[in-house]
Amino acid sequence: MLPHLESIPVDVLSQIAFFTVASAPFSGLGAILQLLLCSRNLHDALSLKSCPQLYARVFQSRFDLFAHLRRSKLASPTTTNLALELQRRCAVLRSIRHRHIADHNILPDLWTIYLMLLESDGMNESQLHSAGIAQYIRMLLKRCLGQQGVLRDDTARALAISVACLVWSHKFITDMPSEERSQTLSELRPFVTGSTNILSFNVNSGTRRCLLSFDGSYNRAPELMPGACDENNHRALVSSIYTREYKLTAPSLLSASIFLTFALKEAIALQVPKHLPQTQAVARPTEHDGPTIEDFFAITRRRTPLVADSGHQDPSREPFADRAGRKMRASRSLAHDEEFYRIAHRLDLPDDTLELRSCIGLLSGTWEGTYMTSPTSFCQCPSQKSDPTVSPDFVSRHPIQCRLEEHLCFTPCVPLPSVPRNGDFGESAFKHLYMNDCERVTTANEFSDAAGSSKHRYELFRPTDTSENYRDPRHALDVVITGETPRRLEATWGAFIFFGRIRLSDGLVTLTRKPKYSGDEGRGTWIFEGYIHNRRSFVGCWSSFGVSERESLRGIFSLTKVDDPPSHLYCGLP
Repeated sequence: MLPHLESIPVDVLSQIAFFTVASAPFSGLGAILQLLLCSRNLHDALSLKSCPQLYARVFQSRFDLFAHLRRSKLASPTTTNLALELQRRCAVLRSIRHRHIADHNILPDLWTIYLMLLESDGMNESQLHSAGIAQYIRMLLKRCLGQQGVLRDDTARALAISVACLVWSHKFITDMPSEERSQTLSELRPFVTGSTNILSFNVNSGTRRCLLSFDGSYNRAPELMPGACDENNHRALVSSIYTREYKLTAPSLLSASIFLTFALKEAIALQVPKHLPQTQAVARPTEHDGPTIEDFFAITRRRTPLVADSGHQDPSREPFADRAGRKMRASRSLAHDEEFYRIAHRLDLPDDTLELRSCIGLLSGTWEGTYMTSPTSFCQCPSQKSDPTVSPDFVSRHPIQCRLEEHLCFTPCVPLPSVPRNGDFGESAFKHLYMNDCERVTTANEFSDAAGSSKHRYELFRPTDTSENYRDPRHALDVVITGETPRRLEATWGAFIFFGRIRLSDGLVTLTRKPKYSGDEGRGTWIFEGYIHNRRSFVGCWSSFGVSERESLRGIFSLTKVDDPPSHLYCGLP
């Protein structure tokens, strides 16, 4: 006679097996494993190969799938694909939970973690945080960075730093020992200051193709494809995400390092000069120009927004079966769309797709933040000794603000020609000529090329436009950026104007900043170049323009998008 369990139909048995793990979504699949060990017949009936629908159902109850469906615009992956992906993710979560780091698994595990975060609408992050991802990455960075780092792979470094940017909160960073923060900053500095030319800091350009196994096997180390190496050492993995082939290119090592540098730096507030007047009301009678103590306090409250601070719930408090809650969080992964499209390209689609243009419209608004100056910008005294193994810290941190607008060129108009990579984007590339009020309350702009011989018509992008003339910004042929320092901050931090372009292939933003008023030419012309992260942060490098290499200044910046009207910087402090 068959044992009672073995006589139950497979579909009912699958239901029973599912409920053994449904009540503990942050544990492994141990309960199902114990059921499989009861007998050979049960094992054969409920194994991943025989019953993939069981494991696909477990996957859908524990992980987010909405972002993948939205980005791929395809039907849901097959049950076999989901079952294999569950196997992979459970193995990664087990390594995180046990703080187990195997050198041959670091790279594929980091890819899995990073893609889970980019697809997260809440559940993926809950799984990772319940396993202790923040501490795991903290430990992993010690193996990837610094002189003692054993992993000399820039792709792994870029992924580890990018993951840290997504899973570390400001509280987690503040709770770190100050010595550890300083050590991490010191180890990040070579990646931040190593580039001498800000116009070529994107590490995503080169590729070295290799295969990443998604079959759930234990040997998950990447395998190089013969004859597929490029001139740089950054890899592109050709892999199957659920059902579609993607070419995965490593995220920018420089951009991620800059983002994390500012997050770590902001754990220590800027030192406010005590000799300044208390408020602008006190400063005006004394004809004091420039910032006050009140202005500096406002700046110190502005910090780089971290994803881990934006609505992540304690896993023990989150009702996992709350379908309304999942629907409410469904837009969370939208903030990572630009990052995903920068690193993942469908092999069956051309490079110039609408998905790659999703960055258009994100720059319009007011941005506030700080910039730091690289120590290499200053001459060193001949008698000053330096340790070649220690990278000197940035010498200052100053506020920067701007209000930006985007101007889009649509067919049948002809866009401006491509801007030379060494050109002055504010003057030689194009000039702002005039703005006309046209019909239907639409604002048109015309820009001239470097020679001034032709005019190119652009339309001002309006984020809240609901008129019948609205055109999808992703169909734009080109984007021109204009802006200025908000009027209320000109006397405090200086008045500047901004011009720039967006590289639509990957969202690289280049801005030129010039003094607004004659007589301020001594402030110089600076070029800012970087990427938007999480739709709220704009980070990258800056460099002075039009001076000799010896006299050139350079550094890094981090800007945060604020609501209009601008934040507390524009108002008095209580």
